[in-house]
Formats: sequence, C-alpha cells, structure tokens
Amino acid sequence: MATCKRHATGYTLIELMAVLAIASTLLIVAIPMFRTQVQNSRMSAAATDLLGTMMSAKSEAIGRNYPVTVCISNNAPDESALECVANGQWEGGWFTFVDTDGDGSLDAGEEVLQIRPPLAENVTARSSRTGTGTLENSVTYQPNGLTNLTATREIFICNAARYGVTARVLIVSILGKASILRDEDVEEDECQGE
Repeated sequence: MATCKRHATGYTLIELMAVLAIASTLLIVAIPMFRTQVQNSRMSAAATDLLGTMMSAKSEAIGRNYPVTVCISNNAPDESALECVANGQWEGGWFTFVDTDGDGSLDAGEEVLQIRPPLAENVTARSSRTGTGTLENSVTYQPNGLTNLTATREIFICNAARYGVTARVLIVSILGKASILRDEDVEEDECQGE
C-alpha cells in the first residue's frame, strides 16, 4: 500500500503579519489622498455648477430680451417663498430668475428658471471682495449679455475642511464671460469671504 505524504498548505504567522503590515501602510498613505481627491472632485463639481448657471443666465437674458439675475437663495421649500439673501454664502444654494423690472430681487410674476440646492458638505463658495458690483450676493445679466458688475469679480470655491490647499475660482467679467481657474495659492481668508 502506497502512502501519500501530505504537505501543509497555508501561510505562516510571520507571512500573514508581513502582509498586514504592508496593507496597513498602504491604507495610511491612500486614505488621505482619497479624501483629498473626493474633496477636489466636490469643488470642481460646485465650480462647474456655478459656471453652468452663469452661462445659462447669460443665454436666457439674450434669448428673452430681459435681465436675468442669479442670486443666493434662502432655500425656501416652496418656489413662491424664494428670496435672494445677502449673506455672501453661495454654498447655501442659488437660483436664477427673469428679472423683468431689473431690480435684482424676485418679485411676484417673475419666472424662476433654475434652483440650485446647497453645495456638498465642507465646500464653501465666497466672494473675496465686498462692495457695490461684487459677486457677494448676486449678478444680473442684461439682454445684451453684459453684467451689472463694475469690474471682473471672483468667487472662490474652497475646501472648508482644508484637506488640500487647491481652490477653484469662478471669474465673471463685465462682458458676461465666466470661466473657472484652479488656484494653488489660495489664502484662507479668500475662502472664508473675509
């Protein structure tokens, strides 16, 4: 009768501990990088949404031959209770409406074109400047495509949790052109709107 010799299969404790050590080291390195990537993705999405809103507002103003305003929203659950707020915090959401009387505020009978809910957690969107003509609270596009701004203005879209130092900057010119830039050297006060 022939006997088969069996070899033990499996891993030794030392091999298992080495694999766990390598895996934990990789996780320690990967998790912060993943967090930064997710946050950068959220900032890019917010900047793209805001850019799309500005471009759409310009297009609507030209097409309708009426001023169209984009302003920070009070996030009312009912469209009839929507109001523009002056808190300078674009991350709270915004809306676009046909501003038939050109006063920059939503009045009865004026059509709401788009409503954008608040941005993702830990993403801020603030103007770096205050005063007349800033993007602190609103921008109105005229039927000729120009804005009511007195100079080119910026909104800094930032990571409030500060996992990374990169911000997105939405730039809107007097001529109504809007674009997004990446800012590697953003200061914390620009992200906070101070």
